[in-house]
Amino acid sequence: MPTAPLTFPSREAALGLALMDLSFRLDHVPRLSEHLTLMDRGHMSREISVDVDLDLISGRLRDTLLVPGEGTSLWVPVSRYSRRDLAPAVIRDSRGEVVPRLSHRDANRVTAAAFVKLLAMLINAHDDVATPASPIHQLRHTHQRSRWLIEAAITELVMVGAPAGQRLHTPLDHAELPEPVGTSGSVRKLALLGLDALFPAEGGHRLLMPFARLLQLATRQYILVAQLGLDRPRRFLSWEAPLLPAQHRPAPLQSLAKNVLPVNREFVVEYETEIPRAVKAYHLTLEVRQEISVRRFVMSSDVDEEFVEVLAEDLESVARRADRLGTHHKLLELEMQSIASRLAELGRRRLVDLAGYESYLARLPIPVGAPGGEQRRMTAEEVIAALSAGDCSLDVLAAFCAHYATDSMQHLARSGLAGPALLNIAAGLRAAQVGRDVTTDSDPREHGGHAHWRRPSADLSPQSTEPVRVVAFMALADEAPALIESITRMVAGLFLVVLGIGTLLSGGVAWLYSWRVAGGFVPAQADAVVAVLLLVPGLLLARLDLPGTKSVLGQLHRFQRALAAASVVVTTALAIVVGTVESDRTMTRFFQAALAVLMVILLCCLCEFYARRIHRSSAVPRSARVPRWLRDARRSTRRTVEPDDFFDARGEM
Repeated sequence: MPTAPLTFPSREAALGLALMDLSFRLDHVPRLSEHLTLMDRGHMSREISVDVDLDLISGRLRDTLLVPGEGTSLWVPVSRYSRRDLAPAVIRDSRGEVVPRLSHRDANRVTAAAFVKLLAMLINAHDDVATPASPIHQLRHTHQRSRWLIEAAITELVMVGAPAGQRLHTPLDHAELPEPVGTSGSVRKLALLGLDALFPAEGGHRLLMPFARLLQLATRQYILVAQLGLDRPRRFLSWEAPLLPAQHRPAPLQSLAKNVLPVNREFVVEYETEIPRAVKAYHLTLEVRQEISVRRFVMSSDVDEEFVEVLAEDLESVARRADRLGTHHKLLELEMQSIASRLAELGRRRLVDLAGYESYLARLPIPVGAPGGEQRRMTAEEVIAALSAGDCSLDVLAAFCAHYATDSMQHLARSGLAGPALLNIAAGLRAAQVGRDVTTDSDPREHGGHAHWRRPSADLSPQSTEPVRVVAFMALADEAPALIESITRMVAGLFLVVLGIGTLLSGGVAWLYSWRVAGGFVPAQADAVVAVLLLVPGLLLARLDLPGTKSVLGQLHRFQRALAAASVVVTTALAIVVGTVESDRTMTRFFQAALAVLMVILLCCLCEFYARRIHRSSAVPRSARVPRWLRDARRSTRRTVEPDDFFDARGEM
């Protein structure tokens, strides 16, 4: 129970507010790059690079960010990352020199000072601060210790943090305490009442709920602050982020099916992060081992998601007021034209994304053709009818954009759109996920990928400050020359070896298809046959490069490893039979069974080749994070599957 208020210098509070402001918006970072390296299954390393422009920081903030005692350099936040990452971040500039940075302890102290200052400002601005009987008035004027207790709790949260869960683990979780009595109980009770008034459970004050969100982020994340000199306003900084562990594993049945069925296996990795909305360009680069090929690399962001939600709400609002607006024809027409202009812009943007995706498919080693069926050319009446039915597919939006651009949509207030049809359009926009764009791979290398995302020149959500969520889909495969090719040759060789031995022992090939057993099938020199059946598979297997099962390449080769092991087991079992069995009939039947099993293994290898081609010619990744409008445009009807590894870097930027 504090007996005195926490004292923070006003400069520390101002510095903390400035650092939090810049760290969340990053207006001074025009370009952001991430270089991902898949180390093994479950771990990914990241190298982050940023372009910093100090001229974009306002003069008022510059005075606050000045390093005390120098006056020629600024404390500049360049990133944020989770408190669960304990590895230190060493920042280097373009010359390779280490850039000084603010320690986490000092950054947390100024952040705590900022929250204490912000809490006092919010209490002073609360509506009940002038009501004597309210808890807010008592916190401000008459019961100082309750406010000090809240300030001490906020400081403890910021300084200690909650790195390992959704809530901070405290000693109260281990004790059954009696009801508080006396002065201590009244102080704590008033503090709790004050928190309930500041942060109500439902319908909180619009000025106070962001405070709780900021406090939650501050308890889970560190601010990475670099010391940059004013003599070089444009800087290029890079550092290695802490190793990122995978957060997701597929279902056991799905993993079992991939490992035992004769289908080509892709190792699917999905990576999700957030970038500040002020960033104009974002580069995402992927690098894997040279034995692994990047079969698909697609990135999607929700840069227009908030705009689509606002548009859908406007559609629903106009639909509810259509009857009242009908008496004011010009007003209704203005509302409809406003909706139409935004709807046409969405159709144009997604059409550009689709054109880029089609170009990406055409550059692949096995080009994927256009979707089946002829391209629809719709009239204005057909477009309005389709939209009225809730069809917001890309071809309908593109046709609407074309008709709107040629002034074919001048009297929308008199069309079938003005009314309940707007509700169907709103539902269709949400279902089609037209607020999410698509960026494709631009790296010609097979063992790497690069996607360059650019913020749209005209921001459809200019008031939004929420970060842009980016999801990258990566399908990794073992392309030619692949292990399955070597295993197929190995199985075929073992098949010929068994066939040749049986033919030599029987003096012909009649034993393959005849039920009659020829005499003399049991070899006179059984040791020589056993040596051949044991040495040949061993030599062939030794020439195969089989990686460890924990690596990504090992995961891709699990089924192929099973085929190779099965073929060796067959020949080994046959060698045991040759060395122990003395019956011609039994020997013949075992040779026939061995050939049948090797033939089945060989067919599984051929099925793997066919499945490989099917996967390589797949138009759209089978991921739920790929926008729905893209799957519909490419006529993809296959169900989505969960990735093998999912890396979540939200809150790490």
